[in-house]
Amino acid sequence: MPRRSHAVSLLAVSIALALGAAACKHETPPPAGDIAASLTLPTVDGAAFDPATLRGKPAVVVFWRTGCKYCMNELPRVSKLAEAHGVAAVAVMIHGTHQGAVNIQNTFSGTVLEDDGTLRDLYKVKAVPYTLVLRGDGTAAHAYIGEQSESTLRDAIASVK
Repeated sequence: MPRRSHAVSLLAVSIALALGAAACKHETPPPAGDIAASLTLPTVDGAAFDPATLRGKPAVVVFWRTGCKYCMNELPRVSKLAEAHGVAAVAVMIHGTHQGAVNIQNTFSGTVLEDDGTLRDLYKVKAVPYTLVLRGDGTAAHAYIGEQSESTLRDAIASVK
């Protein structure tokens, strides 16, 4: 019987470790090139967004969709951290309604863009939130898939400042 208890304990520890790993940050290789320059989408207000406004300072770009509960957690977190650390924040809606983008604009302190599929295809966004932390030159230093903790995002921002 003690052997069986030991085996059950080991199984429980293995499951706990696997679940803990699932909660870790899901960093993925960032896309190459000048990400900031590609953000030539219209804002939720219909105005043309000028990517040059992102030059010279770090930025956090979150690709999201309406109805995604993880996105709804990530966007205010990014907004708060961007304000606290003096970096730009951009939310790129890759799927949803215009009204969904308008609703986010009311709670997100950064710029909200509406993608027509161009950036989703260009960066092969398959899961959201997809968060990029950009250097001042517009290139991505970090890319994350899924909801991230405040500490992960804060560390990523600090690494590009």
